[in-house]
Amino acid sequence: MSKNIFVWLLGIFLLTTASTARAQQPKILQVGVLTLGSPQLPQIEGLRAGLKEAGYVEKKTLVLDIAAKETYEELRPIAKAYVEKKLDVIVALGSTAPLLAKALTETIPIVFVGASDPIASGLVKSLARPEANVTGVARATDLEMQGKRLEIFKDAVPSSRRVAVLFNARGENPLHAESLKLLHKVAPALGLKLIEKPVKSPADIDRTLSTISKDSTDGLFIICASIFRDSLKKLADFALGKRLPLSTCGARHVSDDGALLNYGADDYRLGLRGAWYVDRILKGAKPAELPVEQPTKFEFVINLKTAKQIGLTIPPNVLARADRVIR
Repeated sequence: MSKNIFVWLLGIFLLTTASTARAQQPKILQVGVLTLGSPQLPQIEGLRAGLKEAGYVEKKTLVLDIAAKETYEELRPIAKAYVEKKLDVIVALGSTAPLLAKALTETIPIVFVGASDPIASGLVKSLARPEANVTGVARATDLEMQGKRLEIFKDAVPSSRRVAVLFNARGENPLHAESLKLLHKVAPALGLKLIEKPVKSPADIDRTLSTISKDSTDGLFIICASIFRDSLKKLADFALGKRLPLSTCGARHVSDDGALLNYGADDYRLGLRGAWYVDRILKGAKPAELPVEQPTKFEFVINLKTAKQIGLTIPPNVLARADRVIR
């Protein structure tokens, strides 16, 4: 064999080997995450932990692109970019962010984490058969959850008569207005008058708080939405300073930030279950084949230290019902 032929054959062999090696390299999967507020949320912590448990290694086998913005105006172009890049999955926290993503794509799988009543909000047509390209884990599956939260608030603060209700008034998600409507139906039976406090951006919260005092209200109640995520500590500090009870949006804001109470699903577990959906989809499942999961456990947490600081005595029967009491 001549030297030239040998070199030619060797070159072909090396090129073929390199091409085969490249072909055998696993694809790095791309997952985008849409949320308002901080990227250090329990839901995202749970999502990361769940993906790790499933065997994914960030930056090696999977890229988790987390877009945490202050407003939906900032989030919308990020969602559009995810669609244009044809990511493998889009994860969206809450109810409004997945609606935003759903409006942009009918093909890229969307997994929502912590959506309230996904049927009423328009995310899916059925819990058992989501259809389309959207599925996930719900925070609650009907509006009655808001009524239960208000009932628990009244039980914990029996002397309350006027309650300031903070809610997302942007109008992008019809569920917020429906939740407010339901609270107005429930309130009279509990002997409560609701004082509406609409919020359209995180910047509105300071203005809203300036209109609240112990003379005008007996407590604060939040219709939980992504718009409040980065302001929950501020709201807890305000309530404590004004000696007002606060029903917040997450157990962590009771234990760490000093809000009076919370009743709701475990945020970390919601993220953990969200990772299960992402894993199944990355392995070939279609969103339409994965029924929406409902929370199986709701936690009632009370901060007794806060109650004492604001001069409130929690009835013994309410304390007995609490899953956790912060002392």
